[in-house]
Amino acid sequence: MKLHVFNQNFSSWSMRPLLVVKKLQLPVTISAYNLADAAHVAKVKAEVNATGFLPALEVDFPGSGKATVIPDSLAIIETLNDLFPNAQIWPQDVCTRAKARSLAAEMHSSYQHVRTAMPCNLRTQTLAEIQRILHVWETARAETIATLGSKKDDGWLFGEFSGADAMYFPVVTRFVSYSVEISGSFPLAKKYMERVLQDGAVKGMYATGFNEEWVIEKYDKVYVGGRRVNVTA
Repeated sequence: MKLHVFNQNFSSWSMRPLLVVKKLQLPVTISAYNLADAAHVAKVKAEVNATGFLPALEVDFPGSGKATVIPDSLAIIETLNDLFPNAQIWPQDVCTRAKARSLAAEMHSSYQHVRTAMPCNLRTQTLAEIQRILHVWETARAETIATLGSKKDDGWLFGEFSGADAMYFPVVTRFVSYSVEISGSFPLAKKYMERVLQDGAVKGMYATGFNEEWVIEKYDKVYVGGRRVNVTA
């Protein structure tokens, strides 16, 4: 089984299923490609996914006769959940699991301004979406703390690490990259970010991305002289 990904330093969609694999130590081989290299993209189109888009999970399902390619971050996470049920990618409680999947789906389909406007210019819509994300985190953590009580709470959105955290992980890194300062209005969201950043698997991915030889100049330039953003409720 192979997970094909683009640059760990730049491809947020690749980072999501990659964190699931690394955090839960799933037996999946990682194949990395440089999205800025035409030869790499051509290889992806010829050998992995004809659209040229990654990530993609390559699986030899029993009886299929050939490898099946599953593109799309969320679809990959769900497929990994089916293939490795004991890994508990989603919370075991049915209500909590539904909430986690809902948050993951919201990340998958929303926040277009954060994705597109934030790298080049912070606009009103972007700030509103940042507030919305922080509210999502704050609410999820508050409900988790209230629900778990004295039970184990590892500081993730729903206590234990889940697919929802994998979907929001690149947002945490983006808030760090663009110096988004979180006010005291979102104390649980701020603690959640700290929890994500101190995780061993996350630190490992940071190290890999930082030391990656591939450079995409138009993205690297974004961080030079970027202004600090303060977000309040």
